This record gives sequence, C-alpha cells and structure tokens, in this order.
Amino acid sequence: MQLDDIEILMTVAETKSLSQAAERLYMSRPGLSQKIAGIEQRYGAKLYNRTSTGVVPTAAGQIVTKFAKKITTLENALAAELAAVDEHFDSTIEVGMSLADGVTLLPALVKKFHDLHPEALVHLDAGYEPDLLEKLKNGKLDFALLENQPLEDEISRETLGYKQLAFCAADIPPYNSTPQPVRVETLLKWPMIIYEWNSGRHMVGNRHFRERYGVSLRDHNMVARFDTHEAMMNGAKAGLGWATVPECIRDRYKNEPGLIWFKVDTDPMRYPVDLAWHTGRVISPLALEFKDFIRDNVPEKYFRQH
Repeated sequence: MQLDDIEILMTVAETKSLSQAAERLYMSRPGLSQKIAGIEQRYGAKLYNRTSTGVVPTAAGQIVTKFAKKITTLENALAAELAAVDEHFDSTIEVGMSLADGVTLLPALVKKFHDLHPEALVHLDAGYEPDLLEKLKNGKLDFALLENQPLEDEISRETLGYKQLAFCAADIPPYNSTPQPVRVETLLKWPMIIYEWNSGRHMVGNRHFRERYGVSLRDHNMVARFDTHEAMMNGAKAGLGWATVPECIRDRYKNEPGLIWFKVDTDPMRYPVDLAWHTGRVISPLALEFKDFIRDNVPEKYFRQH
C-alpha cells in the first residue's frame, strides 16, 4: 500500500464525502475518483458504495481502511523515533524539580547559571517527591529541590527556607460571604478538595489539623482528590470546594476571576523546601557549583522565617 493511497483512504474515511475529501487533498473530484479506481483495481475489490449523502465503505473498504490506519500509526511511530534521535543530548547536570516551588524557582536560576557557565547543559526533571526521591536513590539525579520530605537513609538535605499553604475557593457563597478569618469549625463543614496526594505537601494540612485539633483527613468534608494544581484551581473555581495550594501557586492565580483567597483562624501551614542529594553519588564539580548557586541566589524574601 502506497503512502498516497493511505492518505486518500484516511481522508475519505474521515469526510465520508468524495467532494470534501478531494478539497482537503487539493485534488479534483474526477482525479480522486480515478485514484480510488486504481486502488480498487490493485486489490480487486470495490471499496465504496456511492449514496445521495456521500460514500459508504463496503466490507472490503472497511478492511482496507483498517489496515491504512495501522500503517498510519506505524508511520507516526517511525517519525517519532527518528525525531528522538535528533532530540537526544547528554546533560551535564541532572536536577530533580518539585512541581510547585521547584518549577517556580529553578528555570530562572538555570538562566543565571548558564550566563556564567555556557557549557552547562542542565536537565530539570520535574515530578512529585516520591518519584524524585527514587531517582536520587537510583543515581539518576545529581540533586533535587523537594518540599516537605522526611529524613531518609542515604539522603542528605539542606533546608533553603519555609513556605506555607494558602486557602482558596470559588467567589460564591458561602465562601465570599463568611467573615475572615474563617473559623476552623466553619472550614471543616465546607466541602474540601484534598491537596496533591503524591506531592511533598499532601501531609502538611493533615499534620496541622491533627496536631492542633485532633482532626484527621477523614474528619474533613472531603469531596475530591486532585493531583495537579490546574485541576485543583479549576475544581475550586467551579465551586466544588475549598483547597490549599502553595504560595507560589497562589501568586500565579491571585487575579484569576471566579476565585477568592481567604484566611483561616489558625496557625500558618508551613513546609520546608530542601536541596537533597544521595550521599553515595559522586557529583561533578559543575553540579556542586550549581547546587551552591541555587542556595545563594534564591530571590530575596522568597522564603519566610520559620
């Protein structure tokens, strides 16, 4: 089956019309009919029945179209693999990046570091903390910027500072009509969208409410569990419930129509942001320099005093 044949078969299958298919293929209607007749002659079978509303594939036409789709899939896979050859490169520094503060801080710091070291090729590997920790342990990362991670064997860390979670909800009652700061008793009655379960922050609120009020996650009016900031923001904006997100995410959405940010009558829900590395991994001098560069070049006032 020739590639031109595949394009014709796929276009006719999508449009179900010879006129529309000819227009999309930049061919005349007679020219397309002639091409289809050639394909039918090659396979010795009629592929389409003409109707007043378009064309309908025959049994043979359905089989040929099915194989055309398979060949199209294989052709796309071939193109992707060839593109991957061009896109492959060897990084000089491998850095894990958490999806909140890591994504907020590191790209700009890579730019500043690259100005000093044009030879540095930094790979920022974004992900949630459990996955990044596994990559640290397996020697796939030089170091990582993580949030709210417990101590683990063979993993060293240096706390850069502390951030806190912010409360948000839809700009509708009762959220926008309740006086601030909202009482904890009121908050617990409202439906709650739980924080990203696989992130380093998902236990911050749980520990906060358990230690101060003896309240576990099961005591919240939990209605959903979302694993991305975008989903949490859209869920809150739709009125599903209230949510807590890192301050850096709040800053991205602080002027988003349909959302409000409110205070709660409780202590701040803080979490540490750390540089972490495997004690057994030999890190190149350039990677060590970048790790120190991050520590020394975090924007002023980004972190709060604990």
